[in-house]
Amino acid sequence: MNIKLLSAAILLATSGSLFATETYDPSKSYSAKEQVQFNDSIFEAQWWVNPSESPANITQNAWESPWIFISKSESNTIPEEVLPPPPESEITPEIDTTNQVKYVQLMNEMASKMIERVKELKSFANNPEFYFFKDGKKYIELNGINYEIDQEHGTPIVPLRNWADDSATRNLFSFFDQSWEFSMYEGGVVVANKDWGNYDWNNGCVLEYLPNGHLDSDYVLNETLTCFVGSETHEKLDATHLAPYKFGVNAEYANMVSIEQLGDKLIVAQSPTAENSQNDVPMVGIYDTKANTTTKIFGINKEQPYKGLDDLRSYNSQLFVSAIKAHNRIDVFSGENSQYQYSYAIKHNGQAKIAINEQYILVADADKITVYQHIPAMLGEIKSLQPLAYLAYAHGQASSLEFIGSKLLVGGTQGSAIYDLSTLSQGMTIQPMHNNLGAIEAMDANDKYIFIKENNGQYVESTTRFAMYDIQQFIANDYQLKDAEKAVYLIDHFWVSGHDLLVRNNEIVALTNTIVETVTFDKLDTLEFTPNAYVPTAQLDFDALPQTANVRKVLQQGLSEGHWSLSANIGSMVNVRLVDRNTVEITNFTEVDLQNLDLDIRAHSQHNWVRLANLNKLPAYTRITLPITDLNVDNSFNTVDGGGVYNYTKMLSTLDGKGNTYGHYGTQHLIDSRFNTATKHPLLDKLNNITATWDITFTNSLITNPTAEKAWDANSAKRHIELITNVAYILSSDKFRTKLMNYKQTYGHDMFLYGTTFKTEAQYADLLDKTLNSNGFVNYRKQTGFQDIYSFGKSAGTVFGLSDTELDKVEHGEMYDFALYLGEQIGRSWYDGCPPVPCNWTEIHFAKLFVDVYSELVKAGELPY
Repeated sequence: MNIKLLSAAILLATSGSLFATETYDPSKSYSAKEQVQFNDSIFEAQWWVNPSESPANITQNAWESPWIFISKSESNTIPEEVLPPPPESEITPEIDTTNQVKYVQLMNEMASKMIERVKELKSFANNPEFYFFKDGKKYIELNGINYEIDQEHGTPIVPLRNWADDSATRNLFSFFDQSWEFSMYEGGVVVANKDWGNYDWNNGCVLEYLPNGHLDSDYVLNETLTCFVGSETHEKLDATHLAPYKFGVNAEYANMVSIEQLGDKLIVAQSPTAENSQNDVPMVGIYDTKANTTTKIFGINKEQPYKGLDDLRSYNSQLFVSAIKAHNRIDVFSGENSQYQYSYAIKHNGQAKIAINEQYILVADADKITVYQHIPAMLGEIKSLQPLAYLAYAHGQASSLEFIGSKLLVGGTQGSAIYDLSTLSQGMTIQPMHNNLGAIEAMDANDKYIFIKENNGQYVESTTRFAMYDIQQFIANDYQLKDAEKAVYLIDHFWVSGHDLLVRNNEIVALTNTIVETVTFDKLDTLEFTPNAYVPTAQLDFDALPQTANVRKVLQQGLSEGHWSLSANIGSMVNVRLVDRNTVEITNFTEVDLQNLDLDIRAHSQHNWVRLANLNKLPAYTRITLPITDLNVDNSFNTVDGGGVYNYTKMLSTLDGKGNTYGHYGTQHLIDSRFNTATKHPLLDKLNNITATWDITFTNSLITNPTAEKAWDANSAKRHIELITNVAYILSSDKFRTKLMNYKQTYGHDMFLYGTTFKTEAQYADLLDKTLNSNGFVNYRKQTGFQDIYSFGKSAGTVFGLSDTELDKVEHGEMYDFALYLGEQIGRSWYDGCPPVPCNWTEIHFAKLFVDVYSELVKAGELPY
């Protein structure tokens, strides 16, 4: 029996017979007369006992079990008077409000200086007296240091140097003194004050310069969300941010892995990363929001400090601390005074999430979920638990567990499942009753709702949201997540974030590694669903559209709509786009005159489509732009399945038309669209067979070499769209999937693509999944050849472009050079952790596969264009 005694004094006080009887091991066999300890009792084998014949099954009839009861175990209880005393609480310090205002003013001043400096540097980059070319790239020189100029935005890129050498950055922004520190990032820099800075992304206290245009037009972000509160010059935020110090955590080493609550207390588990383990220690930090005190738990006593923490759970006024990976224990503390009570000794593989109710203690490790009976221990006891049953994973390790009555909802980043715990019996392993619930990154529940951070698996931050599901409706839907009553995507202009959720009173609490964010329900700008409701669906007559509507042709000679507006999506070539929070754009990118169209939209992670409108006709290459209120005055639309009505008013209020907060931005778009039409046409049939969901956008010529790109015209833009559509059809085809998944059997060797050799089925499947579901094509029009590999900031996607000559070759069937180029681009986009090799057009493995499938589809006459 694995007992870890708390001190030498306790060892002397404990019964000497404690180790006389071994703990029952379900993997062992026992012979007659052998005794075991199980659940505080001693049992003796009557005859030979096979593995997993547990004493738990003993009954009044002695012949029904190989075990007979002998006696209760001698207590290994530690007398209460020798338990470690409860940790002391301290008054939580508050940052002086005057200083906060001063910090805001200082940050604003420094941000203004950075913006003005970037403007000055951009002017240098456009002045022949300052810039020069080297190896085809544009540079400016400042004080002897050369800065490459970003090809699209004309901004200087900080040269890559040793991490400790910030001279190139300080040379750009010389007005920062030594109280500020610099970190290189994405060719730019993050600047933080050494005394009161905070690096938490989206919730931090930093200044940021990115030359690649991902930020707003001034290229500078002034992020003051967590270190400045109460400033009259700062926008009033909906969220309240609790900094790490509230919980006794050092912000510099913050790595908070879990959050719980007990009454007025918010509780976090701080477990430093390996690189910070020499500077900080694991601890449980308790912030009493009412008493304004902080309490810290460093272990079960001074002699046994924590070496790592996995998870927290509260139940019945007690706090359960998972320290399974580091200590093979779950420790239990009083919720009232945080005093150590007792522990459960269990052994598992890796970090483990836990869930507690009256019946069970559940432990989710790397391999499976283990079910233990919840048997309270005596004060000071370290009680060994034996498994009752197991739950088999459907999608890999769980990220969160939540009891829903007799069911268990298991969330995971690769997919989630529901289990029926009422079917448990000794030693069995049960499978999920449903395993198709989608990705759940975190969740919590109260008596009425399940609150979930979910995403639809498209690998980008705009797919995540906090969704609120009615529990009774969830049960009525046979434990399927269908329409969330409310869902929020953005809080204070940022995508929702957090790896653990908590619902307390009237607010939702989200935990990141370095910050706690709380928002009251009434401040959430939510997408709202009303079941069993109905609103009239807009019926649009193309020849009698509202006066507020605008109609124009696209992809016609002259490109009068502007190349920037050619935002298409392969998944729906009648594309519905939110230009801003008030305006809808409906574009037919096909050559077909369409009749009787149903136009549908769906926000990311929204489970059902809604019917935006019915349109009687839409001619080829035609765009309609109109206010969304022309379709429904309060932005309410029916679900296609008739289940109810979604209202988009509050959600649209957060979409300000900047950055990636609306419409299409690489693959980071928030609204998907689709259409149905009564028109029958071979092209439409082929488009319907495409499973890729690629965005297509067009951008200006690069500024570094004016002779490398040409201005767009309508014909070249249309040809690029048609080529990408053909590529999408090829990669979506069963022929391509079959040859890719059986590449070695077909070609006799593994496939090599941009630094990666594909050896496993999982690697091939991952390449195809990411390429089909998460790619986007940002188009340049080249003078000659192809668009070189080019980093496009934080937008996931392929920078794509052919010259008219190369397009001619492709259309005549000369596909091999293009296939080499495509392999380079796709490989670079999704395996950017590989060595940064030059663009040598040598991806012959992918090219061979692509050309073979292309040839088969051309011969069969299957390609759309």
